[in-house]
Amino acid sequence: MWGLVAKNLLNSENGNDSLEGVYWKLPIYYDKTSTDITSVSEYLKRDVEEIIQFHKKALYKVSFIGFLPGFPYMDGLDERLMIPRKSKPSLQVKSGSVAIAAGVCGIYPQYSPGGWYVLGNCPVPLFDKDRVQPFLLKAMDEIAFYEIDKDVFENWKTEDSFDLINRTIHG
Repeated sequence: MWGLVAKNLLNSENGNDSLEGVYWKLPIYYDKTSTDITSVSEYLKRDVEEIIQFHKKALYKVSFIGFLPGFPYMDGLDERLMIPRKSKPSLQVKSGSVAIAAGVCGIYPQYSPGGWYVLGNCPVPLFDKDRVQPFLLKAMDEIAFYEIDKDVFENWKTEDSFDLINRTIHG
C-alpha cells in the first residue's frame, strides 16, 4: 500500500501529473458503532454492513479541493447512500474522517467542525504543508477505498512505514 502512495506522491512532485488524474486505493477503518454511521443506518433504514458495502464498492472522482486545505469533494457516491447534511454540525471531526452528505463523499484532512456524516477514517495524510505538493489528491483523481480493521488502523500511524513514506516524500 505505501509503495503505491509513495509512487503517486513522487510522480506528483516530479511534475508527472496528468490531466486524467491518478488512481488511489486508500484504506478506511469503518467504526460500525459510531454515532454517525448508526444515524445513517437509521435514516436510510439499512444495516450498517450494507452502508459499508455500498460505500467501499463505489469508485470516486475528485471534483475539486476546497473547504479546508486538501479536502477532496468526491463524486461517485452510491445513490442508496443519499443523506442530507446534518441539521446540527459536529464541532470536532477527526483528521482523516471519511464522510458523506448531499450525494458527495469527502475526507477531512485535519481536525475541523463539519456537517457531514462520518463513516470511517483513512490513516493516509491528505495534507502536508512541508511537501512540495502539499495536497495528496487533486481534481480528476480517482479513489477506491478498501476496508482495514481496527488493529491495522491503530498500528498504521505508528509503524515505520509512516516514517518511510515521509522520508521518501521529503528526501
